[in-house]
Amino acid sequence: MAQQEFTRYVGYDDPDVFRGFLIDQFVAVQKNGVFIKEKLPAPSTDDIAKAAQYTASSFDSAEDIKTALEIWLHDSNIPADGSALAEIMAKAVSECGTNKKNTYFVLLCWLMKYLGKRPSALLFVGSAALRELYFLYMMCAAGVRVTLVSYGLDKDFDKLPYKNKIYLKDGKEKSPLQIDFDKIDLSKEAKLSEMRAAASGVSGLVKRIDTSVVGIFEDVLKDRKKRVIESGGVYSEDGDIPVYSAALVGCEDDPVYTNMLVKFKESFAGLKKQLIFIEKPLENPNAEEVRALGSVTRTSTADMIDALALLIDLKGDKTRTALAQKALREMLNELNTGNQTVVMNYGNKFVTWLYRCTQARKYAVQYEDIPVILYYGDISQSEMYFLNFMTQCGFDTIYITPNKANLKLVKEKNIGGLMQILELPQSKDSGTYPAKAIKTKVATVAYNAERDLDTMLYSGDTGIYRSFQFPNSQSVTLKTTYEEISILWKQEAKFRTGFSTSGNLVSVPNIFAKISGVENGNLNNYWDNVRSKLTANTILNIKKNDPQKEPNVDLGAYRQFYRNGEYDLEKLKATTVNKFSYLPDRLQDMLLYKLQETASSGFLKLQGDELMGSILYHGMNLSKQFVQIIQRFDFTREIPKLIYIDAVEATFTLWECINLVLCNLIGFDILIFTPTGYKNLETYVSSDAFEEHIMDKFLYDVEVPKFKIPSEDKNGGFFGKLFGRN
Repeated sequence: MAQQEFTRYVGYDDPDVFRGFLIDQFVAVQKNGVFIKEKLPAPSTDDIAKAAQYTASSFDSAEDIKTALEIWLHDSNIPADGSALAEIMAKAVSECGTNKKNTYFVLLCWLMKYLGKRPSALLFVGSAALRELYFLYMMCAAGVRVTLVSYGLDKDFDKLPYKNKIYLKDGKEKSPLQIDFDKIDLSKEAKLSEMRAAASGVSGLVKRIDTSVVGIFEDVLKDRKKRVIESGGVYSEDGDIPVYSAALVGCEDDPVYTNMLVKFKESFAGLKKQLIFIEKPLENPNAEEVRALGSVTRTSTADMIDALALLIDLKGDKTRTALAQKALREMLNELNTGNQTVVMNYGNKFVTWLYRCTQARKYAVQYEDIPVILYYGDISQSEMYFLNFMTQCGFDTIYITPNKANLKLVKEKNIGGLMQILELPQSKDSGTYPAKAIKTKVATVAYNAERDLDTMLYSGDTGIYRSFQFPNSQSVTLKTTYEEISILWKQEAKFRTGFSTSGNLVSVPNIFAKISGVENGNLNNYWDNVRSKLTANTILNIKKNDPQKEPNVDLGAYRQFYRNGEYDLEKLKATTVNKFSYLPDRLQDMLLYKLQETASSGFLKLQGDELMGSILYHGMNLSKQFVQIIQRFDFTREIPKLIYIDAVEATFTLWECINLVLCNLIGFDILIFTPTGYKNLETYVSSDAFEEHIMDKFLYDVEVPKFKIPSEDKNGGFFGKLFGRN
């Protein structure tokens, strides 16, 4: 084994940073290393007895020591250089006191105890004596990376003949840090270590690029690849994230300014780029959101900041998770003036607002490209800091206000000058973001009338929508009481709590619930309840005891279409594997996106190839009837229903569970009636995905009556037919 690096720390600059470094090192050596605090223990009688068989014939000769060491190395199967170790030991025997035999056996016992474990690293915290320094250097020569933290208290160091071969790390602070290594929570510290490593991996990834008053609205619409190339870089999937962070303060000629803003917002309707639009002030975290954050340690401000950063998990986007964790720690340290409560409040706000903007607390984040946060109107200090934070997370952040009274705050709270400030000459009250363009002489009267009517009727604030106005949906599963299900069941999506629109995306509040048992044991009322849920757009399935067997499929055939949990949707769309190629691009994109969302949601109890391959296989074999129902699904209106009656003992199959999750993420209302209370979808579906309502009685050997769907022409057939393979 080749000699490794030996580093000696005699000082440091930042106590918090150095403490984190030491704890990271300590956690790392727990896996495959050696940790020594203050001093090495003296060999025991048993240790010396074991070492006796490798006694050198002479303690004055490096050659004799080499012979003995090589026998031990051979017996122990340790691939170290016996000559190098013998040379170091010979010097140690000569320099560490008159009792050469004692020094030899102490060093050999330490080698047998620690090198015998074949560690990759060694951390020594303390003031090592000369004999210990020789041992550490021998470990280094044997291929072990050695870190010595002595704070300069190792007085014998200058006596070590190899001192010039050891890397020295110094700093303005020399006082030893008091760390109780015995009380370190290894699980937590491992997460912190992983977080710091991830932060290091994304360091420098986000780069702010300049824009102008004239070009800002066109520049922001450019995708990442075009930005990288225009900036003179080389594009790669995991490469640089060039972002725009700009404040456009003031206004100009009213028609020009208004039409510019309207056109900018409308531009996102035809793009995959996500627009996060904020016009009203961001409200402070409510009680439920604070509870969702969980308990955060306050033993020190540094620990508290780390704990807050660990709360961030943007499922489906590891890069932005690492960026957000890194940005939060840097921002809170920047805002730390010694008042821990103030820092905590900022942390709560930033994490909560991050989740609100990305809707990532419950759902996987799926960004097609660099998302854009557009904040319009008067802004607060906290919101300015938040935009700075989101820029560092890899988002475009555009702040627009015609009111130049905001200019002073924008300049004062622009941390690090990260936000580019662009000024327009005039000023007026912010008001609301323009909803429609002001007519100009260039357009015909008929055209303007049509556009005005369209904007007036179908803007996101009116509650009136064109048929199939939105091509993409995001399901928002409602947490309801049992009684609320009947109230909500026949409501259109746009009338439900949680319904919202943003750009070309609509959030569809839907129901995914399992009813376990029979209320009061009354079967007549139970079946009447089922009948009341049947609509013309209901898919009904009655579970049988003889489920269709899972086909024997070679999932490896699908491995070429995904990597690291992400489907290559463009590649998939262009191959014969894509069974949706006959559909319009809008519908193909939506279905493929939902397959990715199913994989990233965490709702299925599968991993790796089984998860990715199974979803792709079953997703690509949906029946034409099902696809037709999806094609008819207008996300703002009537929601398709899926009702399952399971009165038997058979649990749900894998493909049934995959399609349940897929239906939920598309926006279906799903009810699973289980009079027995037995397990069914839980076989593969996480409890986080659905609500369960448990009744007071469980009934067995129940005979399920025949049900009639109200309108045959809209009847999608039984679930087995619906998801039958073509």
